[in-house]
Amino acid sequence: MRVISILSTIRSLIFILGCSSLVAADFFDFFGGGQGQPAPEKTPFEVEFLNSDCKGYLCPDTQACVDKPIDCPCPFPSSQLKCQLPDKKNFVCISKPAVNNEKLMALYDDPVKGPKQKHKGVRDCGWVIQAWKGEV
Repeated sequence: MRVISILSTIRSLIFILGCSSLVAADFFDFFGGGQGQPAPEKTPFEVEFLNSDCKGYLCPDTQACVDKPIDCPCPFPSSQLKCQLPDKKNFVCISKPAVNNEKLMALYDDPVKGPKQKHKGVRDCGWVIQAWKGEV
């Protein structure tokens, strides 16, 4: 009788140990099991950016290849003005002002003259420079 009791205890112990190892295995599988995660797939933009044969500076917003960062174009040139900041190293792209004046709109559409416009009460590159200087 005593032998049966010992065998029963051993079976119970083996059963408990077996179950606990299964639970532990599931626990670690649930959290990745210490295995490295697969690398995320590259986006088409990233692939295009990495495969560029640009020898100068590759603009991050437009992927234009230019000599230096200040030469980067705005992402939406038909609706944006490129305003160079007084430090001559940085620029911001702003929406072209919506004015009810055809001559003024033609000036803002000109890529050379547009950024040079400074009209009072209009948020153009003149306003950006004032804001940069803390005058607004």
